[in-house]
Amino acid sequence: MKWWTGDPGEPGYDVVVVGSGAAGLVAAAAAAARGLRVAVLEKTGFLGGTSSISAGTVWVPDNGLAGDDPVVARDYLARQTGSPPGEPMLDTLVGRGRDMLAFVAARCGLVFDAVPDYPDYRQDVPGAAAGGRSLQPRLFDASVLGELRAALRPDALPPYTMREFKEWGSWERFPWTELEERRERGIVARGGALIAPLLGGCRDLGVTLVTDAAVTGIARTGEGFSLSGNDFTLHARSGLILASGGFEWDPGLRAEHFGDRLAATCSPPGANTGDGHRLATGLGAALGDLGEAWWAPMVTSPEAVPGGVAKGILIRVERQGPGTITVGRDGRRFANESQNYNSFVRAAFEARAPLPMYLVFDHRFFARYGFLRRSVAEGPPPGVRSGGTVAELAAALGVDAAALEKTVAEFNADAVAGKDRLFGRGEDAYDRYSGDSANPFPNPCLAPLAEPPFYGIPLVTGAFGTAGGVCTDHLARALDERGEIVPGLAAVGNVSRHPMARTYPGAGGTLGPAMTMGFVAGSTSDTSERQAR
Repeated sequence: MKWWTGDPGEPGYDVVVVGSGAAGLVAAAAAAARGLRVAVLEKTGFLGGTSSISAGTVWVPDNGLAGDDPVVARDYLARQTGSPPGEPMLDTLVGRGRDMLAFVAARCGLVFDAVPDYPDYRQDVPGAAAGGRSLQPRLFDASVLGELRAALRPDALPPYTMREFKEWGSWERFPWTELEERRERGIVARGGALIAPLLGGCRDLGVTLVTDAAVTGIARTGEGFSLSGNDFTLHARSGLILASGGFEWDPGLRAEHFGDRLAATCSPPGANTGDGHRLATGLGAALGDLGEAWWAPMVTSPEAVPGGVAKGILIRVERQGPGTITVGRDGRRFANESQNYNSFVRAAFEARAPLPMYLVFDHRFFARYGFLRRSVAEGPPPGVRSGGTVAELAAALGVDAAALEKTVAEFNADAVAGKDRLFGRGEDAYDRYSGDSANPFPNPCLAPLAEPPFYGIPLVTGAFGTAGGVCTDHLARALDERGEIVPGLAAVGNVSRHPMARTYPGAGGTLGPAMTMGFVAGSTSDTSERQAR
């Protein structure tokens, strides 16, 4: 165990939080701000969980930073989630997000900016906003953390904001020297800029932060809990908040609930193995939606990881940019490539696309945008195959050559005309936001694949994490099979049955709701107050 803050000799706390992602840290800070003694236990060697290597974007309706109608936002969520009228969980998500943002700004120095032109993902659903519900953290100087900075999970990507990513538009135009200078000064961005101020806030509020502290057992002790690991026993006198992530890295649970559908994940290896799910069921909690995940198409990394699932690299701009298509093994397109990652993978499942998928692009695209942070001068990254003709590329990929040639020819004609006759790519606001406004062809999401050599790379159906878990109510309180409250136990984030599990409302649709529920859990985290509400 590594104690970053707090007293290693202190065995008793009012509230213990298991897991150190954004939801868990917000919960811990909120509980500590009420004068409670709080500890955060993290099983890995770094704090921040998957949140720390994410884009850091949070989706918060009625956030106070952009004009929004909470009634419209609630209806947008209700339509996607299929929630019954009066569902209190939606009231919490829409009604408490602004409180959460005010709290993390005041007590942790975590400041967000609205992105007024970032559309919600589901523009086909009434109530979708043209922008403003997705917020992004500002760059943050992590040197203010002092020694605690070493506990922040490192991010392999340089410190740029997602707003800068959109403005630069291409790996070819990134100011790499400036970004390296930022890193050397201690500047963090995206997920790092989300987690670093939360760590500082927790430290300043007196939260004990511990890494390498895997919880292997929980027993009830009166109204509280006794938590044990390989070399520790701690007591939570009144509240236990599970924030330990999903189970995508557990081979047995993954096979049971997903079969071979979940082929890769980009969450940190060693975390998210379903620990919280097992601990919660041992305390009588019910689980739900275990077959749901935050889907995304991914390239598998050459990094070897045990456990039967690959380490994945998200493919987003490379898939959505003008001059690419995605086909199945049959050489045919099956969906609008510019739609959001979650909907795209769900579309692949619904279309029964012959997997794996293949992302196909030409030399013009590579020279204009780069690919996976590689410039055309550096050559394609590992895993990319090429051919002097479309047929040669098809042979290299192992797809039907005649079908791929026909697909490319038809797509090229549509790209020149500016209209995707098959799937309407580029027709809604989210598609266009993800495209290139400087594209010389009529549609910002379409450009022909005409300049050899042609390139392709296999894509798999991956996920940021699983999205099913402990059933909770609108105050994040765990529920048993009868729908009754499990005293003193709460669950937030991917260890819980996430309210957004079957949809994805917009960028940050995982983090925003998870942090809101974390704030609610931390604000009502002792047994007496939680039972009274």
